[in-house]
Amino acid sequence: MSDIPVDDHVLWSWPVTPGPDLIVQCRVDHAFTICTDGGMILRIESDFIFKSAAGNIHQLDPNGKPALLGPALSITRSSIVAGLADNRGALHVDFADGSAMDVPADKNYEAWTINGSQGLLLVSCPGGSIASWGLRTG
Repeated sequence: MSDIPVDDHVLWSWPVTPGPDLIVQCRVDHAFTICTDGGMILRIESDFIFKSAAGNIHQLDPNGKPALLGPALSITRSSIVAGLADNRGALHVDFADGSAMDVPADKNYEAWTINGSQGLLLVSCPGGSIASWGLRTG
């Protein structure tokens, strides 16, 4: 069962095709990036909350010490089963293993971006909105 709230603020939902989207790679540099088998790339560049499958809550900073992002690496080889971006710039993602992540909008920076097939690009803009291009937005 998804913890995703459903309201009129939802701008875009994931996966865009039926069924889960397998995570094939997680990358750590000055961001935390998730790449999926369906061709989606989620890049998180500001603080986010990761809830492990065991229910442990972790406040993570991709610009901090890379080793501290370890709990989020547990999603590697899992799948994205549901996610949404709302018009306030926040992102929520549920994973098949029972873990989840929340990425709020950042006051000063682009908190996250999603790139996908057919020109899809979603950007959480500074201050709390979303810029979108391509298919399946709006």
